[in-house]
Amino acid sequence: MRLVAVAGTLVFAAAAGLIGWVVLTGGECAGATVHRSVDACIAAGLPRERCASLLVEADRQLLQSGPVFDMREQCEDRYGSCQRAAGATGFVPRARGFCLKAGPPERLVPVFGR
Repeated sequence: MRLVAVAGTLVFAAAAGLIGWVVLTGGECAGATVHRSVDACIAAGLPRERCASLLVEADRQLLQSGPVFDMREQCEDRYGSCQRAAGATGFVPRARGFCLKAGPPERLVPVFGR
């Protein structure tokens, strides 16, 4: 019984440490510019076509792996704008922007939430 308590405490501490690290370092977009719209992306110097396709790709990534809610209302209460999930029953948030992490290879990270 004592071993289970120690293991549970260690798992909890590791999870709290990981969450703290993500918050303190800026999450997956730390050090990268977050583009909240196609216009913001263009203002940063990227071509309109690339900015539009990156936002579409960010939405596609969320369809595949975003947080899934059973009801649209639950999702929209938390994230504002949601879409039907791909491959799962439920709804996921729409991308509210994206950042590009320097590579190689360069990596697109969807940004969602209010």
